[in-house]
Amino acid sequence: MTLETERPTFRGVICLHCKETIPVPSIVASRQQGSGEEASQRNSQVFNIRCPHCYKEKPYRTREIVNFQGTPEMALTPYAPLPVRWYPQDGMVRAAKA
Repeated sequence: MTLETERPTFRGVICLHCKETIPVPSIVASRQQGSGEEASQRNSQVFNIRCPHCYKEKPYRTREIVNFQGTPEMALTPYAPLPVRWYPQDGMVRAAKA
């Protein structure tokens, strides 16, 4: 007896920089699935998305969206940069001469 299990899929594009898969938001995927030539002319054919792996943003066309097997791999969030202080904390700030 063969047991068929449904594999999870997601819609996405391939990053132009690091070649990792980028899941697209559902609103973009639904626009690409919309039928009718009038709807495709009315909606934008290009969208910008940032790669969660290399953090670079590029424009992609809706026709580049493909189905991928599995679940989207989420990258770690980048660490928060330390604040930059332009003056010493222990002393007074020098004022510009007028």
